[in-house]
Amino acid sequence: MKILGIVAEYNPFHKGHLYHLKKAQEIVKPDLTIIVMSPQFVQRGEPAIISKWIRSRIAIESGADIVIELPTIYAVESADYFAKGAMTLLHEMGITDLLFGSENGDIEQFIEIANTIENHQEQYNTAIKEAMDQGLRYPDACNRALSLLLNKEVKTPNDLLGLSYVKEIIHNHYDIRMHCIKRTNDYHEEKLQEIASATSLRKALHAHIDVSSQLPGYQYYKDEHLYSFSEFFPYLKYTILFNEQLSSIHLVDEGIENLLKDTIKKTDNMEDLINRLTSKRYTRSRIQRMLVHILLNNKKEDVPAMMKIDYIRLLAFSKKGQLYIKEQKKRTDFKIIANISKHQHPSLTLEYKAATLLSLIYGDAHTEISSIPYHE
Repeated sequence: MKILGIVAEYNPFHKGHLYHLKKAQEIVKPDLTIIVMSPQFVQRGEPAIISKWIRSRIAIESGADIVIELPTIYAVESADYFAKGAMTLLHEMGITDLLFGSENGDIEQFIEIANTIENHQEQYNTAIKEAMDQGLRYPDACNRALSLLLNKEVKTPNDLLGLSYVKEIIHNHYDIRMHCIKRTNDYHEEKLQEIASATSLRKALHAHIDVSSQLPGYQYYKDEHLYSFSEFFPYLKYTILFNEQLSSIHLVDEGIENLLKDTIKKTDNMEDLINRLTSKRYTRSRIQRMLVHILLNNKKEDVPAMMKIDYIRLLAFSKKGQLYIKEQKKRTDFKIIANISKHQHPSLTLEYKAATLLSLIYGDAHTEISSIPYHE
C-alpha cells in the first residue's frame, strides 16, 4: 500500500497548494494521502489566518484523506525542529512516500547534501557554531558550513525546510521514498497573480479583496474574522512589561529580555516592535517565534517534555481515511486521538493554551476541547 505524506500550513490553502497536492498524487499514485498541518500558530511565528479546523476541512474536500496536527511546540520552531516533529508523526502514520515543493526541485541534490551532513556532523556543527559566534544568523551559518563541506548553498525557505525533511529521514533510517517538485511561484511575491503566493493572498483577504478564483474553499473565509498577529499586541506588551522572568521563556536568549522591555516601551504596534527587534543576528521569523512563545509562556525547562510526542491528533479525514486510521491504531504505539480530553500530554496542554489565547480576541476557546475532526 502506498501512503503519501505531505507537510503543510495551508495559510491559506490556495491554487498552488491544490496543484502541489494533485501533482504529488499524480507522481506517487498513492492509495491514501496524509497531511501533517500546522495548527493555530505557524512557523513564521504568527497565527494562521484562519482556524486549523477550516483549513483541514478544505484539504479533505480538495483530495486529502487524513489531516493530522503538527503540535504547536514543533510548528513554531526553526526548520530542523519543524521537520523533526512532522517526520516523526508521518512515520508513525505509516507513510511510504514524502513529496515536498521547493525552489530547487532536485531531490538528488537534497539527498547528497543530507548524506554529507550526516557523515560529517561534528565538522558541520563546529562550522555553524563558529559562524554564529561571528554574528551570522543560524540559516546563514548553516550555509557557510555547507559551503565548507560541499561548496553548495541552500538559502530559500522551502529549500531549507525540504533539506530538513530529508536530513530527518536519513538520520532516522525511515523507510520513506522522497520526492520533490519545483514551486510554481515566488514564496514571498506580494502581487496577486494566477497562482498567487500565500503572502499576497493573506494581504488580499485582510483587505477584503475578492480572491474566490484563487482560493479553494473561499466561502469559508469571507464571513470569518481573520486572525492577525497585530491584534495580540496589547497582551504581548502587558506580558513583556510585567514578566520578571522573561529569560526563562523558550527562545529568549540571554540579554535580549532587557532589549525587549526597553523596546516595547517605545512602540505601540506589533509591526514596529518586530522591525525594531529584527537584526543581523535575529531574523524576523525568529523574533516572531520568540514573541509567540512569550505570549504562550512556554518556559525553556518545559519544552523537552512537550517535544516527547507520543500521540497523533486528527483534524480531519475522509471515509477512506477513517478506515485506515482504524487499522493504523493497531500498528503504532502512538495514541491516535480526535479530542485533547482523551489523552494527557504537556504538548496538548499547550494546544489548549494557544486556543485560549486566540479566544481572548476571537472567542470559542471551548472548541479546542469539544471539537471533533471534520469527516465526510
